[in-house]
Amino acid sequence: MALHGLDRAAAPEPAKAKAMLDAIHGSWWNVYIGGPNSGGSGWTPDRVRQYVAQGITRFLLIYVGRQEADVGLLTIAQGRRDGEEACRIAERFGYGAGTPLCLDLEAGTFVRSERGSMDYTTGWCRAVRDRGFRPGVYSSPKALTRLAREDERPDWVWAAKWVGNKFDARADPHRVEDLADNLWGKPGQRVWQYGGKTKDGRPAVVGGLEVDINVADDGCLAGTSAGAGLVPGGLSMAEAQAILKRMEEIYDALREGSATNINSLKNIRDHVVGLERQVAELKAEVAALKPPR
Repeated sequence: MALHGLDRAAAPEPAKAKAMLDAIHGSWWNVYIGGPNSGGSGWTPDRVRQYVAQGITRFLLIYVGRQEADVGLLTIAQGRRDGEEACRIAERFGYGAGTPLCLDLEAGTFVRSERGSMDYTTGWCRAVRDRGFRPGVYSSPKALTRLAREDERPDWVWAAKWVGNKFDARADPHRVEDLADNLWGKPGQRVWQYGGKTKDGRPAVVGGLEVDINVADDGCLAGTSAGAGLVPGGLSMAEAQAILKRMEEIYDALREGSATNINSLKNIRDHVVGLERQVAELKAEVAALKPPR
């Protein structure tokens, strides 16, 4: 499912942010969580909670890493260090394993140092993946096309290719000019920044503020964070724990053979094996979604 969203360096006031999304029938905001070259302002865990209170429940988390001014730091080792930092920041926002997390690699950085950009980006992706997050990369179609050749490439990409400055309900993240459809072509692998300042200098404007306009696969977006009181998908932590408790009760009943609706020992064993797996998976998910202490 493709969902429209907005991107702006300075975080609008919560009510304004919701009104801007409503104006384009949008669902999400890009959140500048930090990084050595982040130009974002006002993006804090508290601001995200305020957005949630307005009914905004999807976000794209971006970390702005080393750019062309830091060309000497475009290394695998530095990418790994910055990837680990990005995960720590995301955790402070209340997010954990399984969350999509994006690196900003500007087109100028790629032009200045292609090999350095690849080294830094792949190091970042490796560190983020090792921490259980889903690494993504924002960049130009040219840089992303080159990145597709790397072994440690991202799970998903955010392509910057402006084709106008207006909302377009027909925009499709899997139909981006200059980025082959087969690259990150599966569901949950594409975001497209299609609206921005055009060649004549006219910016994209929504609700009176300059923005970039995007369309994203739902799978590239973070849900409401655990730190805001919900886990991705809209369940509260208490609800998730209640589900886990009920599954454990069913599991215990099956192990004792007390379930009256199962007619054979083989069926009991089959159900026990299946429930053991589900309980273990849900326990791991709940543990990952708990806010960091």
